[in-house]
Amino acid sequence: MWTSYSARHAAQLIGLPESAVRSCIRDGLVGTPGAVPAQLSFRDLSALRTVKALIDAGLPLPRVRKELARIQQQLPAGTSIAELTVEARAGTVQIRGAQDTALSGQLSLAFDTPRSAVPAPTGELRELPRTTDAVVPVAVPPATADQWMTRAMDLEERDPVAAIDAYRRSLRLRPETTEAWINLGRLFAESGDPDAAHDCFRSALDLDPADATAYYNLGVIAQDAGKESDAIALYHRALELDPQLAEAHYNLATLFDQSGDSRSAIRHINEYRKLTR
Repeated sequence: MWTSYSARHAAQLIGLPESAVRSCIRDGLVGTPGAVPAQLSFRDLSALRTVKALIDAGLPLPRVRKELARIQQQLPAGTSIAELTVEARAGTVQIRGAQDTALSGQLSLAFDTPRSAVPAPTGELRELPRTTDAVVPVAVPPATADQWMTRAMDLEERDPVAAIDAYRRSLRLRPETTEAWINLGRLFAESGDPDAAHDCFRSALDLDPADATAYYNLGVIAQDAGKESDAIALYHRALELDPQLAEAHYNLATLFDQSGDSRSAIRHINEYRKLTR
């Protein structure tokens, strides 16, 4: 008997945010992109465990998704990342072909030294333990807000902790930069601090009440927290401001499907498919 799992159930089983599971579905790493409801198999759960292991070892989610999507494209037809064995050795992730795949040899991707997140006081930059080989931004005074912003964007995939520090330095110099608040909030959300992320997105809206991305991100936080009605309202507001925001349609489709509103779910998934063709 074949058992399927919803995105929420899979997230609970694996220990990932539901938004991370949904993003992996959209990337084609698990499930079927654009399918609502999401129906994940046991094989998909194995792939999500690979994602979780890389995140636990210190890689930020966007980089994990990017690297695994790249590897997925190189695999023979019918092969999944679930069939690969992932090992961290000597500062790299080595992926060895499992049984019944046509892979030979190893694929490697750059891998930072593992580090674990620790909570920080509200409003303060959380510091994560770093080893001596971590990538740390070198301040060359005087540094402008634009220089810190550029440095932060360059560091997001390699060292999200240093990127957070750089965004905060940029905002101290120019606190009216909406993009910096949104990027900082996204990094906080990906590091498991939804409260700090929420504050950043609200700061962005204080500066620009018509920023659709900030409303969308607040919707993701609400959805991950199980506040479905809040998430629906926030996604609708985001779409009022930006009707091309495909991800909001997708997330609304999943929420309406879970609530039993199949008509609304179908309407939003059709809009998502139109926008992502």
